[in-house]
Amino acid sequence: MQNRIKGLIAVIAIAVLGLAALLINSNPESVTKYPADAIHEEIGATQIKVMTFNIWIGGSVVDFNKVIEAIKNSGADVVGLQESDGNAVRIANLLGWPFVNESLQIISKYPLIQPGDGAGLYTYVQIAPGQVFAMSNIHLPSDPYGPYQIVEGMKLEEVLKSEVATRMPTVNSFIPTWKRLLKAKMPLVITGDFNSPSHLDWIESTVGERIANKYAVVWPESKAIADLGMIDTFRTVFPDPKKVPGITWTLGYPYPRIAKDEAVDRIDFIWVPKGTKVKTSGIVGPTGGPDVTYGLTPYPSDHLAVVSTFELDPVEPPAYIAVNKLRYEQGDALIVAYHAPLGDEDLLTIVRAGDDPLTQAVVSSTPQEAGYFGALTLGTQTLPVGRYEAALVSNKKVVQRSQFWVVAKGAVPMLDTDKSRYSHGESITATWTDTYARKFDWIGIFSLTEPGIYYTQLSFYYTKATVNGQVLITTADTAGPLPAGEYELRYLSDDSYAVSAATRFTVTK
Repeated sequence: MQNRIKGLIAVIAIAVLGLAALLINSNPESVTKYPADAIHEEIGATQIKVMTFNIWIGGSVVDFNKVIEAIKNSGADVVGLQESDGNAVRIANLLGWPFVNESLQIISKYPLIQPGDGAGLYTYVQIAPGQVFAMSNIHLPSDPYGPYQIVEGMKLEEVLKSEVATRMPTVNSFIPTWKRLLKAKMPLVITGDFNSPSHLDWIESTVGERIANKYAVVWPESKAIADLGMIDTFRTVFPDPKKVPGITWTLGYPYPRIAKDEAVDRIDFIWVPKGTKVKTSGIVGPTGGPDVTYGLTPYPSDHLAVVSTFELDPVEPPAYIAVNKLRYEQGDALIVAYHAPLGDEDLLTIVRAGDDPLTQAVVSSTPQEAGYFGALTLGTQTLPVGRYEAALVSNKKVVQRSQFWVVAKGAVPMLDTDKSRYSHGESITATWTDTYARKFDWIGIFSLTEPGIYYTQLSFYYTKATVNGQVLITTADTAGPLPAGEYELRYLSDDSYAVSAATRFTVTK
């Protein structure tokens, strides 16, 4: 449940891969249609098995090996992880899976391609060259938790206001992109830990079934996704929430050790477009647990995982250019994947961020063959430190850009403030450099008088998958002026509390 509110070089090789790993974000500048002969043969309806799995603070709280066993037992092809805490690559390696989108915490047997217009919100899962579906993986803020508020006596109106203020901003940040994908007939899968129940479960027939279910509730997060034309795979297979509750948080550890007044619920979901043929859905959890399909002991998380099998009809994606990660140390190989609409009539370029790909390219190349899908492998040893973009140019127009940073060999994350001493109520400018650029990297202010680690931050800000960046922290971010004292600003990676960089400052009276 945890969540915090908590020149470039010469080409060293050209590899026509027909695939890519995690591919990061930029902004589209125009849309180019495909010529008829660029279209790959459609593979038609294909069975996919997808899992959503909050592994609980990096997966090592109980037994990391059991995280691997749980995924293997499920038979999943693609997994949306939550709370991977920097372990996504490690998990994929142990599974023998070659594809990881570390920013989105997605691991896969299939190639993952995050296009330049993805804005860090989704990736393509490539079932075959030129045949993909889109996937988003989300982890909504955990506190305050709606069912707890109901147990504590809060009125429904106030609970829903809290949901709108706490979790809906994150959902709303995805909705325009999801709408765009669905409008374009792109198959879409959404996985995640929503930290909120489903409006499909809190209905009249389930009132009184559990301690928090005092009345029917239209939870806005699930309702917003359903309103897009998406269906909940588990509830599609098990339509009666009274008969099959499908609880995913929490059954206690070790099962069934749990407080009598715990507000358990189903808060982990897999969504697919309406009309998708959902064949099976089940729960991975402790052996013998309620509604558990895939059991193992000991079970490694406080969340039960959900795994669903369904048929999707993959499609040919729009033109894209994408890099395989955001942060490169000088000397790393840079893989630039593409879908070029006109093949060798198009141009792939590398430019300094913001420069014109038509006139200011540092390096350029035409795409290679293989049906206009492929990848170039470039070197970065002589590329100066800084921010860059890979760009796809077609008909002398920039179709798409995909940004990345190059940092010095051996660079480590650094964090700084604009001053070492602040007066009471003064704003603080925080700057980070050379960070890991994971989607859930964050910075927070901590009091040096508080030795506790978890949930003791006095401010919270996601660094938005950037290597270098800056933010102004005001009294609104710290719930009022910080009292006089000694503080530490910390950079913490991948939604964890593992400190990767820190700097100290003082607040005076």
